[in-house]
Amino acid sequence: MSVDYYMAVDPGMATGVAIGRVTEEEPLEVIYVGIIPQGAQGFIDWLEFTSNGKAITEMDCMKHFPNEYANIDYHLDIICETFQLRGGVINPNLEPLRIEGIILDRFQSAIHWQHPSDKMLIGDEFLKEHDLWLTGSQVNHEDGRDANDALQHLFAHMAKKRHLPTLHEYWR
Repeated sequence: MSVDYYMAVDPGMATGVAIGRVTEEEPLEVIYVGIIPQGAQGFIDWLEFTSNGKAITEMDCMKHFPNEYANIDYHLDIICETFQLRGGVINPNLEPLRIEGIILDRFQSAIHWQHPSDKMLIGDEFLKEHDLWLTGSQVNHEDGRDANDALQHLFAHMAKKRHLPTLHEYWR
């Protein structure tokens, strides 16, 4: 059995992270969503604490596939929004570039880059319709925007990948 995990990252001073699981037969299931504060240093600390997110995926795998766990082939790919300089912005915050560098260092070839506009494939209404919309209190932050952006990147990747079980579950 093969299980694919995807970690979507919306990098910044407050970095949104969403991790989901899919199989060939099962639609995307979100297993973790959070906002990591303190920019690049906070993201490094979170990666160290979670063994690059693998502690989260391993616990999920053990919980949902206890009988098959020893024989499961599972891995974690990264989906990351790329930094885009917006016209007219003087002195832009470059923290997302630092986080992109950390992701390149830690994950190398298992990265799927997405443009900020890819989030629009999903939009806020999609998250609200499927009870996935998060508020700041749910992610221990002033608002849930960064976590919601990470969720949008996660679902946008599944849509672009044309993962059929996810398409059937969420876009009937």
